[in-house]
Amino acid sequence: MKKTLLSLLLLCGAMSVSFGQEKEKRKEVSINFSSLNSFGFTYKTGTSTNLWRFSTLALNLGNSKTETNGATQGDNENFNIGAQVSVGKEFRKGITKNLEFRYGFDVAFAYSKSKITNDDGITFSESKRTYYTPSLAGVIGVNYVFNDNLAFGVELLPRFSYTTGNSTNTRDTDVVNGDISIYNFGLGNGGAQLSLSYRF
Repeated sequence: MKKTLLSLLLLCGAMSVSFGQEKEKRKEVSINFSSLNSFGFTYKTGTSTNLWRFSTLALNLGNSKTETNGATQGDNENFNIGAQVSVGKEFRKGITKNLEFRYGFDVAFAYSKSKITNDDGITFSESKRTYYTPSLAGVIGVNYVFNDNLAFGVELLPRFSYTTGNSTNTRDTDVVNGDISIYNFGLGNGGAQLSLSYRF
């Protein structure tokens, strides 16, 4: 009877330790890149194997303007801006001491706006686009863990998205308005992402 009771106590103790390790609390902040002009930040909270993801991403931030004088006169402007926010869940499994496999999903919403203007002094044209894009993305990636606080990650985000919005095309005094409706599935723009994370 004593041996049985001692065995049960040891088993409960081992389960408690195992449960405690699995429930180790963790928080992370990271900076993410999918291109030179597409970057963002992610905050993660949860345990070492199960985390919530909260991300914001700046997309296609740029503005260029060209003014030409002389024999040919004209002004050209290209402006675009966008942002994306997402919430998701991430699960992790250890592969080796320094390598982790990551998988999960994100629910995201993106907004972007662009304007292209051309004016050569004779003809004026302008194209405006506004996009609203909800999407659902899978998360598949790996982390290389440098130490307890620092990790480098690579992830793919296969995504299903629906884009809606409007367009306005102007040529001199003629204005044409239109609606935008696009379905998309795949990696797409920004489908692969690099991250540098700090854990605490």
